[in-house]
Amino acid sequence: MESHTITLPRRLTLESTIQFANELHEVPESKKYVLDFQLVGRIEPYAMLFLSSEIQRWREKFPESTFAVQNHKSKSYAAHMGFFKAFGVDFGNTPGEAMGSSRYLPVSIWAADKLREGAAENYEAVGEFIEKQAEEMSAVLTQTDSGDLFDTLTYSIREIIRNVVEHSESKQFGFCAQYWPTYRRVELALLDRGIGVRQGLCTNPHLVVENDHDALNYALMPGISGKAFKGAKRDKHDVWENSGFGLYMTSRLCREGGSFFIASGDTGIYLSEKKKRYLNTPFNGTALRLLLNTDRLTGLSSMLERYSKEAVQFKKEYIDGQNFAASTASKMLSRDFKKS
Repeated sequence: MESHTITLPRRLTLESTIQFANELHEVPESKKYVLDFQLVGRIEPYAMLFLSSEIQRWREKFPESTFAVQNHKSKSYAAHMGFFKAFGVDFGNTPGEAMGSSRYLPVSIWAADKLREGAAENYEAVGEFIEKQAEEMSAVLTQTDSGDLFDTLTYSIREIIRNVVEHSESKQFGFCAQYWPTYRRVELALLDRGIGVRQGLCTNPHLVVENDHDALNYALMPGISGKAFKGAKRDKHDVWENSGFGLYMTSRLCREGGSFFIASGDTGIYLSEKKKRYLNTPFNGTALRLLLNTDRLTGLSSMLERYSKEAVQFKKEYIDGQNFAASTASKMLSRDFKKS
């Protein structure tokens, strides 16, 4: 085939974006590909991050082919956020170039090693250093440095970034976010091309992880981790030591009127207050979307305490015998445990 035009869907929702990515990887080989953005409306954070990564990965499959885009110049929001340059099209800002303001954080590529180096240079634990970055990001999104929403975003951003640094073995990861006060909604998106959840959990001798479906279900259980398990060496004085509670707590926050989505390998899990469903994904690494309903966010400490109690009850009923001591850091903001 000499040329193949691929038309993107009108609405890039969570599911339509994943469906398009699956279809993209089935496109037959051609000498030239054209991505047509004519139908596309507004592209939100997760769609931008996931789609730019998948388009880039798809392009790498055909190094001898040429690529072009059309009808894309009206997509000013996506261009400003760094979407197009993230997959190699010279239009708009480079990822991380736009200054985060007006309650958004553009598509940015973070180096995991730089976070570790920054912590070492400041004589801080990596978790503490990440929390400071999370506070800065939350301040941009909320335009304040205190309150329930600020605390919740700081906690959520810190935990999902810690998860990448501690588990993924990825050298870098992508992040973007947007807060819509009118809709009382915040969306956070994070993506890495690391080892994925299944391989990360395989170091836990108490788990039999045969596929991505099982791995994601394990990862969302409280106290389940590839590093924290019965028999593993632990430092009870290290409040930042991994305990397997980060994803569980974060998913519970999102399910208070919002939703949580995680994809790794060929499986994605979507969780809301009343629903759980699986999606087939084409993803190498781990991708997360956190959608928070700001009307339902009350005091963070009380919410995390409630989830912790639920987790203990869950442990008694389903996974007794596993290592279930949650790290202090995964149950509250660090400024809270620094007081004690």
